[in-house]
Amino acid sequence: RHRRAADVATMSAAAASRVFTAPGIFIAHRATRRSRPRGPVRVHASAGARHSGIVGDDLVHGSSLTSTRDTPAHVPPASGAAAGGVPVAAGIAPEDLVHGSSLVATRHAPTKQPASSSSSSTAVAARGSGKPIAYIAPTCPFAHKAWLALVEKEVDFEMRAVDLNDKQPDMIAAHGVASPDAGSVAKVPILVHDGVAMIESALCAEYVADAFRSSGADLSPATPRERYVVGLWCETFAVSAPFFAALRATSQSDVDAALDDLRATLRRCERCLEIAHTNPNPKPKTDGPFVLGAKYSMAEVLTSTMLPRLSVALCHYRGFRLRAAVEEMGLTRLARWMDASMDRPSMRRTLREVGRVKGVDVGSAFIDHFAKFVSWKGE
Repeated sequence: RHRRAADVATMSAAAASRVFTAPGIFIAHRATRRSRPRGPVRVHASAGARHSGIVGDDLVHGSSLTSTRDTPAHVPPASGAAAGGVPVAAGIAPEDLVHGSSLVATRHAPTKQPASSSSSSTAVAARGSGKPIAYIAPTCPFAHKAWLALVEKEVDFEMRAVDLNDKQPDMIAAHGVASPDAGSVAKVPILVHDGVAMIESALCAEYVADAFRSSGADLSPATPRERYVVGLWCETFAVSAPFFAALRATSQSDVDAALDDLRATLRRCERCLEIAHTNPNPKPKTDGPFVLGAKYSMAEVLTSTMLPRLSVALCHYRGFRLRAAVEEMGLTRLARWMDASMDRPSMRRTLREVGRVKGVDVGSAFIDHFAKFVSWKGE
């Protein structure tokens, strides 16, 4: 599988260029020029060109997976799954974070009500009783955390996809109920359950793990030490700052500095995994690739959502190939963690749904989402 990544790096711009993420999984993206093995990464992206090498909707229903045979058979369908087996979340709405265009059939859109009154906010909270409602912008890495937790816990929930350029009145009302700052801009995720509206991605994900302990995967740390290790990993996996710095860069030197910071962060992640796997007291199961060894946990839920977005956006806009960089630096533990996290059925399923909601392959969806952060296009 590592040879596949090397082969990708040598493909011409005219070829079907892809970003390697995990065994058997490729996320399609706009074709880029050949990567240099060492030295500063040069910006090469074109502002308006559409990419080549996209996986067609006729192959995988707009997802990034190479074929539908990658679909794990044992993953339970989302609430409101179609009879044909393709997951269709109940109440799903079309969304486009950049252009605001409608990419999915309007029959999926929720009925919009007149905005804002105190009674409407109360009604939103009341509708949370029983089945959870999750307001999620599918391309957002932060909302994805709560989404992963819900899927991992096999929760029967209603997903309402949010267009951040045209937010539903009920989504705005729910955020108003939950936010300490009543005048703040409504953000995702928002989780409504048992009459309570909740915000903040990590808090929502942790709530799901605690509130639905009896179902799905056991995501919660079992001991104080495991809780510490998970916390240490989440603090160490601070890739968001250099990622956005690289996108917002206004010169090649800014890009190079941001990518150097990212490489330093990745090295710290490797060291963190070494600590987690070699200093257990008491000794946990260490025969696995995850932060807690064989156990997939909140450590992955709260961090792995950055992987596909970082891989696609930095490759397209800044010519940086995440997997190749990890291999070049010899970060073997981190490479295993990346592979296992991207190969997780919950990750595969939610990435397919991103493509379905957006109406394009997931690589294009991520490229469009992060375009708003990029102003400098390079030489």
